[in-house]
Amino acid sequence: MKSFLLTAWMVILMSGFTSLNAQDLAKLGIDTSFLVPKGLEVGQKAPDFEGQDQYGQSVSLDSLLKEGPVVLIFYRGDWCPVCNRYLGRFQDSLHMIISAGGQVLAVTPETNDNIQNTLAKSKVGLKVMSDRDEKVMDAYGVKFRVTKGYQNRIKLGLGDDIAINNGQEEANLPVPATYIIGRDGIIRFRQFDLDYRVRASIQDMIGTLQEWNK
Repeated sequence: MKSFLLTAWMVILMSGFTSLNAQDLAKLGIDTSFLVPKGLEVGQKAPDFEGQDQYGQSVSLDSLLKEGPVVLIFYRGDWCPVCNRYLGRFQDSLHMIISAGGQVLAVTPETNDNIQNTLAKSKVGLKVMSDRDEKVMDAYGVKFRVTKGYQNRIKLGLGDDIAINNGQEEANLPVPATYIIGRDGIIRFRQFDLDYRVRASIQDMIGTLQEWNK
């Protein structure tokens, strides 16, 4: 029954997006009275950042780039079924990304405890960094303020509070964008869509990595 209700709720939530006007952005949870994110562009220098992964180990973009190109993905939280399904697809493809010379780092605003929940739900072994202070989301132009209406729909539909899940006073989320950053620190690939259902193709990531590692 719970699975049926979740599926029905997702159908209702995800229906009706034909163009992203202001009303559609509100349905997607984006509060347009604040900044609507645009993301960084291919060819731009990727901002460096540092933090800790889910194991408490230090991680920084500069240190990762010394080992090779970085596939940087943002996700919303363990409460998001779309995120969990998408992350789960990485497990079968992770070896291909690594073989193509890439390393994957996921960034999320959720707390470390909830990162563990995400990894358990998606059954994927990714390095994940909690962006609790939202500096990485800000630097990469993916952060938006979540509307009160969308927060209430998540509470009613999934039983989760976005702000509490992230340890925040205000509910902010990232557009679930993907960037591939070359060893020179330049963005080589970008997938950015305000519609959270639209995610980067793993095959496109692998193709980009193979092209830049020739």
